[in-house]
Amino acid sequence: MRAYIPTQPSQDHALWRFAGLPGDRGRALISALQAGLPVEVLESIRDWSSMSQAEILRIAGINERNIARRKQAGSTLSADESERIARLVRVFDAAVQLFGGDKQEAGDWLRSPVKGLGQVSPLSLIATESGAIEVLDLIGRLEHGVIA
Repeated sequence: MRAYIPTQPSQDHALWRFAGLPGDRGRALISALQAGLPVEVLESIRDWSSMSQAEILRIAGINERNIARRKQAGSTLSADESERIARLVRVFDAAVQLFGGDKQEAGDWLRSPVKGLGQVSPLSLIATESGAIEVLDLIGRLEHGVIA
């Protein structure tokens, strides 16, 4: 059996850094999510990913009016909303890594029906943790050349 040797450097996590989040795991991230992410993180994600804010909010299951009120009041996202945003970032970063850093290709793939997910788009699944796990699992299999 041949050993897998990655041709790319380890995870880049560019969106995590761009959005100002404290990494993709660990105690600092957990604390930040529990405290609530700043509403401005949505603008950072929008700028980096070229997704509209409405698309980001729809995918994360966040009400646009709530965001407008929080932004006006200077408050943060709830812990649950922050967790959903972190899930979106995690999946988007993994897809960008899969496509060798090409954000446009990754975004197109995330929006398109995928055979390995039963002909549904990856973005339609990441509203739930279980769906996000399925998408990340597929990305991992594709990275390692495991089709089945």
